[in-house]
Amino acid sequence: MVNMNRSSRKPIGLPLELCSPRQTPKGLNKKKHDHLLVLLQWIPEASHDFYKHIPVLGQQGDDDDDDD
Repeated sequence: MVNMNRSSRKPIGLPLELCSPRQTPKGLNKKKHDHLLVLLQWIPEASHDFYKHIPVLGQQGDDDDDDD
């Protein structure tokens, strides 16, 4: 006989407590922040304030690893 149940595994339990979110934003290095500001032309204007107020970590942009 074929088992027609979707999965024979036990269901995955959810955690009882979730980790609290970060209280302060991590921030971006200067190079990534400048690049983000250039990309604002494709982001809805209602969200511009959020992206403009992301903290900048360094002035050189060399301290953080780049995703290039």
